[in-house]
Amino acid sequence: MKERVVVNGASALILDDDRIQAEYLSHMLKSSGLFPVAVEDPDDFVAELKENSYDIIFIDYLMPKANGLSVYNSLRGELGGRVNAPVILLDNDITESFGREIFTTGFTNYLEKPVDRQELDAALYLYLPQEKVTLKREHTVLHGRDENNMDPGADEVSCTAEVQVPGWLYEVPGMDVSAGLKNCGGAESFLSAVELFFNSIEKKSGEIEGFWKGGDIENYTIWVHALKSSARIIGIDHLSKAALAMEEAGNAKDTQAIDTATDDLLKEYRSYLDKLSPLSEDNKVGQKPEVEQSVLADAYDSLSGFIDAMDYDLAEMVLNSMKEYTLPEEDEKRFREMGQKLLDLDWDGMKTLLPGNS
Repeated sequence: MKERVVVNGASALILDDDRIQAEYLSHMLKSSGLFPVAVEDPDDFVAELKENSYDIIFIDYLMPKANGLSVYNSLRGELGGRVNAPVILLDNDITESFGREIFTTGFTNYLEKPVDRQELDAALYLYLPQEKVTLKREHTVLHGRDENNMDPGADEVSCTAEVQVPGWLYEVPGMDVSAGLKNCGGAESFLSAVELFFNSIEKKSGEIEGFWKGGDIENYTIWVHALKSSARIIGIDHLSKAALAMEEAGNAKDTQAIDTATDDLLKEYRSYLDKLSPLSEDNKVGQKPEVEQSVLADAYDSLSGFIDAMDYDLAEMVLNSMKEYTLPEEDEKRFREMGQKLLDLDWDGMKTLLPGNS
């Protein structure tokens, strides 16, 4: 029997330019009872902390605009030298010397990505206000009863069955679903990460190709670093290792190695557009009920409000709900494009796609 950290009334702020990574961590924090907010831009991150307080903060190290250490220094400058909440740095491979630098900079601690559930629980237990944290025994519950046919007590947390992973995912070449489930901490966050990975392939592969062909090794290295992490999280190990090799080549400014291997890296990355295509095939006409015009109108009306409020989670919820219907071709295209722009937090672009604004 395991123990889990359960949090009540605490909030978390995440800075990570990779939406898959941020979503993955957000899912784990939500499952522990926190209220996470994720931002991608360091300037938005600092502005958020000037306006609102959080119980714990997570900062990614490697980002296009700045690294996590410089963001933290900027944050302290903006807040008068003191950050009241514990601040955790996120990175992939933290060496002993880098670990010392992290603590010297003033971070509370660090976690390696992909974040391990037990290590995250330890950080929450150590650094959150103790009145907001409890330890509860974790029981596997079937139909409201645990493995000993007992009702969970007040000091126990139920671990109910999650959504099911579609069987076809287990047959995807190059994907280890078991590893992905372990990394993500459960089926719901795993499936969310897979969908985010799939929906971002065209854009992110295009960015990598553009930086490669444009000779921008610095940004190329940052983007293959993100690919390495995103692929690893969902269990696509070979692609992750190929991206790691290109990250190392980028750090070494080895343009010959980059030129030799990037084309194959991109081909493998883009192959998952086909391998994961059933994710989009679920929307085929005839498999789902046709949407009623009143439902469609309500969806657009809700999206308009959520876009104005820049509420990612609620906008995503509306877009996901429309996947349950067979849509007119024009609306299906519009929602698909909105989903792409949501990944980029392009609120203005989403607004132009609303009926009457295009």
